[in-house]
Amino acid sequence: MATGRNRLASKAVEKAIAEAKDGRKRIELSDGGGLVLRCPPSGVAKWTFAYRSRAKGGMRRVTLGLYGAKAPGLSLKLAREARDREEARNGQGEDPKAAQERQLVEHRKGILTFGELCDQYLAYIKAVDPRTGKPRKSSWKNDEGYLKRPRAKFGKRSVGSITRGEIREFLEEIAETSPSSANRTQSVIRTMWGYANDREILTENFLHGMKKVGGKEVEKDRVLTLDELKAFFAILNDEKAGITDGTRLALKVVLLTAQRPGEVAGMMRSELHGLDGEKPHWIIPAVRTKNKKAKHTVPLSPTAVKLIEAALEIGKPEKGEDKSDRPVFASRFESVGVLARHSMSQAVRRLLEDKELVAFTPHDLRRTAATIVQAARLPVDYVKALLNHNDKGVTGVYARWHMFEEKREAVAAIEQQVTHVVG
Repeated sequence: MATGRNRLASKAVEKAIAEAKDGRKRIELSDGGGLVLRCPPSGVAKWTFAYRSRAKGGMRRVTLGLYGAKAPGLSLKLAREARDREEARNGQGEDPKAAQERQLVEHRKGILTFGELCDQYLAYIKAVDPRTGKPRKSSWKNDEGYLKRPRAKFGKRSVGSITRGEIREFLEEIAETSPSSANRTQSVIRTMWGYANDREILTENFLHGMKKVGGKEVEKDRVLTLDELKAFFAILNDEKAGITDGTRLALKVVLLTAQRPGEVAGMMRSELHGLDGEKPHWIIPAVRTKNKKAKHTVPLSPTAVKLIEAALEIGKPEKGEDKSDRPVFASRFESVGVLARHSMSQAVRRLLEDKELVAFTPHDLRRTAATIVQAARLPVDYVKALLNHNDKGVTGVYARWHMFEEKREAVAAIEQQVTHVVG
């Protein structure tokens, strides 16, 4: 056997693989010239090539393939040929490992579809972080909602075939009707592309540096008048409106409680207390509030209770079915569970098409409710407490918790003004 290169014999290779498997220990064999066979206890041995990179400097190692007498495995002879090719590549100034990584990325780009990338990204941000015991991204439902339209457009395309120009053109189409939705969608796709970069699925994030297609957003201050509310709820209550009863009821509860649409959409039966008592209320867990600092107690007006009970009746369990806790506003998709916050936005947008009403969003109903409370001459602290707006310091957190009666006055003022228009 040669003392420099080509030191190994085929029999020695087979013997080492068997010994590693039987002895449950890792064995490495060197053939010289940087070629090494790594034999783990699993019995799946692989060839690697160690070299000093001329392009990047320092020692590097690249995997050539698994050992095997037949393709796609590499025999001793084929492994030597592969080593010689990579050695020549390195001699020409091209780093073998970098070249292999580029080839792998190009391969992934060619076979992974946009829809599959969406699935991978969403599974990652939904997964519980062991350090916190919570999903990696608390707003993953928003990302899921904003990816629906691009998934419908590009879902079956390989990610490598989608160009920056196509993404921009798609976002411009969204911006024609909703600049803010275009910006949110752009942000989510850019974040997903960054996720793909980190996992070497893509070589670059071509959305990085792209200006907001929807342009600079102005601060929203849309408040509906009582006449506008009356006109909207007349449209909403029309049986031909084409929306689910759950969405219809949820939009009304947003106005009557002045809570965030996402919080209302995620309401669970276990969060409701004393519905048949004198002081019915809804306790939003800290994890579902925007500031994530403390639970938020929301008094419920009689009309809000009726709407919630109607929603619960819609999703009432079948006889014998055990549902100790369940969504109040259930999604029409059984596998999803709670109503998507995005569903309310889409419903409002569809309802206002070809109507004389100036466009608004579900969040504007919350702002309208707050304005009604202020118009009733109630102190601004009542409004802040009901909206769960963040006061600095611990005192602010606990003050909001104890201002139940003040918040009850606020929801009563809202009910007094809008009951006749809600229907």
